[in-house]
Amino acid sequence: MNNSIQFLPKKVINQIAAGEVIQRPSSVLKELMENSIDAKAKMIDVFIRDSGKTLIQLIDNGDGMSFNDARMSFQRYATSKIKTNDDLFRIKTKGFRGEALASIAFISQLEIQTKNKENVMGFHLFIEEGKIKKQIPINMLQGTRISVKNIFYKIPARRRFLKSSRIEFKHIVNEFYKIVLAHRDIVYRFYHNDKILFHFKKASLKDRIKEIFSKKNKILIPIIIKEKESRIIIEGFVSKPDAYVQQKGDQFIFVNQRCITNTFLHRKIISAYDGILKNLKTVSYFIFIHIDPNLVNWNIHPTKKEAKLEEEDIVGNLIQQEIKNVLCCQYKIEKDDLNHSDFLFSCDSSKESFFLMNSFFEELSYKEQVIQLDNLFQKMKQSDFFIDIHFSKKLSSYVYNEKNIKTFQINGKYIIFPWSEGDIILVDQHRAHQNILFEFFFQKRKKKLISQQFLFPIEVKLLKHELNSLNNIKDDLIEMGFHLYFWKQSAYLYSIPEKIHQNILVEIFHNILTYNFAKGEKNNKKILIKSIAKSAAIKYGTKLHSDKMECLIRDFFSCKNTSFTYAGDPVFFVLNNNFLKKQFCK
Repeated sequence: MNNSIQFLPKKVINQIAAGEVIQRPSSVLKELMENSIDAKAKMIDVFIRDSGKTLIQLIDNGDGMSFNDARMSFQRYATSKIKTNDDLFRIKTKGFRGEALASIAFISQLEIQTKNKENVMGFHLFIEEGKIKKQIPINMLQGTRISVKNIFYKIPARRRFLKSSRIEFKHIVNEFYKIVLAHRDIVYRFYHNDKILFHFKKASLKDRIKEIFSKKNKILIPIIIKEKESRIIIEGFVSKPDAYVQQKGDQFIFVNQRCITNTFLHRKIISAYDGILKNLKTVSYFIFIHIDPNLVNWNIHPTKKEAKLEEEDIVGNLIQQEIKNVLCCQYKIEKDDLNHSDFLFSCDSSKESFFLMNSFFEELSYKEQVIQLDNLFQKMKQSDFFIDIHFSKKLSSYVYNEKNIKTFQINGKYIIFPWSEGDIILVDQHRAHQNILFEFFFQKRKKKLISQQFLFPIEVKLLKHELNSLNNIKDDLIEMGFHLYFWKQSAYLYSIPEKIHQNILVEIFHNILTYNFAKGEKNNKKILIKSIAKSAAIKYGTKLHSDKMECLIRDFFSCKNTSFTYAGDPVFFVLNNNFLKKQFCK
């Protein structure tokens, strides 16, 4: 009877092990550079050819190896960095598994030239399929030169899985960046196809980030945390909140100078921006965690790209809170605005009814908020809220003179703030922004507006009657900052007003084209401005942080018309203080 379960041949075992550690040329570069760092190198030269498929060579001036160490270095599980089982739980070096050079030697043609300070001569070893083919003594300076040629040359199936040269080279550069970010006291030179691409001298973290990512991260905010018992030190930089940045941020977490992937810590970092930025993917961060090696388990992944921190939740909360504190300090963002919530609020204890309303809605789910808000308005009588022109002027004066207006948002629709006389003001955020935009365009129409230009014009395809209608108001659009030209059945926009975002252009022109504009009509401009203001105004359901809400309130109450929209709808309500006390003090 034949047995189904058999021992794998040693060659297959080695292929599996090599595949776990060496996935592509960038994996080779990472392992070689980490060995140089462990060897205390102060200068590292990297030579790449054909995106690493033909050659990956590294030269360092580190400690070097003796002849016996060089022979042992490419054997599996041979390492100088681990002696006992306990050493696995206090890793201080980059390498420790004894798998890297063994895996590289098995899937490539490997050459090692090395010399340490104890030996007069160096040694040159030629290795193929994990076996020494030739060894000769050579004259050389202290250090190590490793050349990895023809990766996966004996494993064509693996070689076919490599991506294009452009993609593989991108992976190589990314791994190189991680090393030079973490170890900034080393001089690096990087050559590709005999051309030097990078030359990094010793630098501070901030300077190194600017050297690599200068185009994307212009303003960086420093953070530093020292845990009381000095077991954890966290330092680094995060990006300034910028709603206009659309590209994905650069995001790096280092633990004891090794770059890792950690979903929990990543979520903690970006969640500090929740309520400030709509697109959290644009956040950049460079976080370095220095922690007692006894609190880190590296032995969970062959490539060591993952690690388990014993006090992960503490570290995550420390980072998140520090980022919040920095944002509050430098950008005047209220701390409470950074909490996860369907509404953002800050309360003033001197305003009793405002505090009660805060507390009441804070405990409700989003659906319950909507139901309770509807019930609240249904209970109102005419005497419970009011609007008049004289009151509007008085409120505008209050907003103008008040240094710090406490606000919170409810139902993604109303901005609420207390007034000095004990009443509560509810402002419809969409209608308020409509008025701001209407007056901006109407008052500035005779002045040259600042426009934002596009590198390539944006095409808006039109029907014949839409083209005629748009052509009839072309001069008005240009006067407002929409610069465009017509070609065949399309309009091409190459600049738009500064207060308009590109992502709502389609909606704006869709609404404009619902009107059939006749050339020379007196009301064309007013209809056009109304349509644009309505389309571009902040939408219902948009969460706003307190800084944004306060700006909106100040801009709105600086308008000439604050009582009603230009379509005649009320913009704000005043809730009587007595009514609120009845509702929330039962």
